[in-house]
Amino acid sequence: MKTTITFIKRTYTTWRPQCLYWSPSTGDLLVGMCYIHTGTAKVTRYNQSGQLTRTIQHDNTGRGLYRYPHYITENNNGDVVVSDRRAVVVTEPGGRHRFSYTGPPSGLGLEPGGICTDALSHILVYDGRTKTVQMLDKDGQFLSHLLTESQEMGEPRSLSYDVNTHRLWVGSGSWDNNKVCVYRYITRQDAMTDEHRPCPDGEPMFSSSAVEWR
Repeated sequence: MKTTITFIKRTYTTWRPQCLYWSPSTGDLLVGMCYIHTGTAKVTRYNQSGQLTRTIQHDNTGRGLYRYPHYITENNNGDVVVSDRRAVVVTEPGGRHRFSYTGPPSGLGLEPGGICTDALSHILVYDGRTKTVQMLDKDGQFLSHLLTESQEMGEPRSLSYDVNTHRLWVGSGSWDNNKVCVYRYITRQDAMTDEHRPCPDGEPMFSSSAVEWR
């Protein structure tokens, strides 16, 4: 018999859910929410019974951490990683702010979109300003532009990393050219030894397949 648990019931005057992520390690549900009337945002954590167990909203000075969470994920160390309006915001599982990434050393800024983490705890984020997928280490240091817009892939937007096959799934496209491309840049040996040297900027990764919808 199937059981349905209602985590959040939205009305016009309440917080609006924007993104969510199910944690394979804990079974918890992470939800990024906005309150449109005040322009504030937060991340909430629910256990498998639908009980609210934690709210992440402010740093240690009381300043709001988020403006408009687009995507949310979790790193291998339990860090909560959020693609916000102008930054990637990372907190510890307990809610303490670790860092906010606002763009590569070039100083071009950041318009973050799809986000995920890989087997080596890298953070991968799509940047709408440069139309690239950027790779960061777990502490927020820029490592490389992992993917750039190309004729084969189009504009990368949504990201998902498969921990079983070590492949990166990338949803990309525009109004007349939509694709899902699959890439591999980490081998099984890399994952086992916890070592990997990112590809230099401009060096293509191995693309295993592409599926197109019109």
